[in-house]
Formats: sequence, C-alpha cells, structure tokens
Amino acid sequence: MNLNKLKPSFGRIFDLMSIILMLFFCVKYPGWVIDGYLDTMYLKIAVFVAAYGGLIANIVWLYKDIKNKGW
Repeated sequence: MNLNKLKPSFGRIFDLMSIILMLFFCVKYPGWVIDGYLDTMYLKIAVFVAAYGGLIANIVWLYKDIKNKGW
C-alpha cells in the first residue's frame, strides 16, 4: 500500500467547497458588472479571469486528481 497516494476523505470536502465558491463568483459576476461595482475595464477583465479561470482550473485539477488517485 502506497501511503503517498492516500488522501483523507475530508480533503475532498475542501476541493468541492472551492468549486462551489468559484461557481458562486461566476454567478455573481454579471450582477457586479450591471450594478457598477466593476467600473473599469481592468477590473472587469481581472475578475472575469479570476472567477471563470479559477472555476475551470479547479474542475480540471480535481478531475485529474480523482483520475490519478481515486475518490
């Protein structure tokens, strides 16, 4: 048994919570733009990349981790 591949089962809870948090940011992003919280183009682009890029990267990382180490 390889102990390096084992991950505590509660660790997946943090992985899923981060995906839920990023999904929350993606849902709230259009509202932030409409309400005027993101007033400059720099803020719009930065928050878009952070929210959607973080969600996509997190999902890809979790998929690869589950594929390599299992659930």
